[in-house]
Amino acid sequence: MVKIDAPKNCENWFVMVNAPSNSKENWDELIRTTKKNIITKINKCLKTNIEDYIEHEKIASPITIEQNTLSKGGALYGNSSNSMFSAFLRHPNFLKGVKNLYFVGGSVHPGGGIPLCLASAKIVSKEIPA
Repeated sequence: MVKIDAPKNCENWFVMVNAPSNSKENWDELIRTTKKNIITKINKCLKTNIEDYIEHEKIASPITIEQNTLSKGGALYGNSSNSMFSAFLRHPNFLKGVKNLYFVGGSVHPGGGIPLCLASAKIVSKEIPA
């Protein structure tokens, strides 16, 4: 039996929107407004009404991301990096008080994004005793 992600004659779409960590924003309103803006843009570009084709949608917000992953405030990449000091405020790759405990990923030094996550892993690989 062949497994497929989308039903026959359908497609899967994934739309990712950068969002801050949760600081008590009105996420219901932000999601509603953002979804409307995205659909308007897609409809304009494709000259169609994409809403007619949506059979199922799943929306993640910082609230649901925090609930599902325990990331503080639902931040995928840790602390906001909007200031020149942000890089220095990221969680380090190790914890001095606990031997052989290391951290890797977008929320620790050097930061978010695949290249920096890989750099994080390289830093930790050099720290682990052979």
